[in-house]
Amino acid sequence: MTEMQVQDQAVANDGQNYRGVTSTEQTTADPVTGDTVRRSSTRAWSGTSPAVGIVWLLAGIVLAFLALDFVFHASGANNVGFASFVFAVGTFLAAPFAGIFKTTYAAPGSLIIWADVLAMVIYALLAVVIVKIAAVVSSRSNATAAL
Repeated sequence: MTEMQVQDQAVANDGQNYRGVTSTEQTTADPVTGDTVRRSSTRAWSGTSPAVGIVWLLAGIVLAFLALDFVFHASGANNVGFASFVFAVGTFLAAPFAGIFKTTYAAPGSLIIWADVLAMVIYALLAVVIVKIAAVVSSRSNATAAL
């Protein structure tokens, strides 16, 4: 005979962050002696941490600059004003990947810079990996704190 009760206590909803404590109590009967044994556990759980939000914010900013750099070069934008700033930031962010693929000319005055596309893919994958690592570390620290 096994009986299990699960209770949620102190659940807070802050936008997409869900935090709370789950208490589980399990009662089992020993088959030999017939005695009941009670086992309970308490686990703290939470949604996304502020660090995850910061990682996604930074990744979004980086990807936006690289996408603008790609679009501005492909459309043949002049190197003045805001476009000049985007070219400088995009060139800096794509520098580790420059030279892997050839830059192609789409039309006179417009370039297809494949290093921007490669940098967007790599930075997006890096953000996903960092978020997954943060989730694993967070779940382990929550499990350790619950013990």
